[in-house]
Amino acid sequence: MQKVIAILGGGVAGLSAALELAERGFSVDVYERKPVLGGKARSIPVPASGVAGRADLPGEHGFRFFPGFYKHVTDTMRRTPYGSHGNTFQNLTVATRTLLARAGRAEITWLARRPENLEDLRVFLVELFTPLGVPPLEIAYFVNRLLVLATSCTERRFGEYEKIKWWDFIGAARMSLDYQAYFAQGMTRSLVAMRRREQHTHRRLHQSTISL
Repeated sequence: MQKVIAILGGGVAGLSAALELAERGFSVDVYERKPVLGGKARSIPVPASGVAGRADLPGEHGFRFFPGFYKHVTDTMRRTPYGSHGNTFQNLTVATRTLLARAGRAEITWLARRPENLEDLRVFLVELFTPLGVPPLEIAYFVNRLLVLATSCTERRFGEYEKIKWWDFIGAARMSLDYQAYFAQGMTRSLVAMRRREQHTHRRLHQSTISL
């Protein structure tokens, strides 16, 4: 007799669990109170945003990109059928640029890959000299902190950095507001939505390393 399992909630977690169980031979029923599956990952149309007979524009909750360390979700997408022959992973495309929008300031375009052509090199050189508002001495200190991480052994990463919060490791408390916004908060929240004062340094190092 085949086992039947009920999944309560058709968001990312529920649908992922349903896929894993179905692949293992279980019969799965997914129950979702909303008319559309997907939870926070679904597109939510913005009312009255469509013109000339076009559908309303999609509103998104959070970002819609997967850094290199998002291994599990992309693996799941490769096993999720889409259409007659494809899978949902095939709907993704590799980003070449990252746009940083800043309230009341000019936007900044960063390179999202290693330079591969002259245009990439131009963007890379421009971003090197784009003023973020962080004092040069503070930038130098942050670079020093990154070099310390890059040259640390595995024993130190697990034995020491697991006990030091990223906020404390980079000395954010005594730095400028721009330093805190870009290096302490922005780099943390934009990638993993973690609290800047609580995330451990080793966790932050691991994310930075495998996302390259």
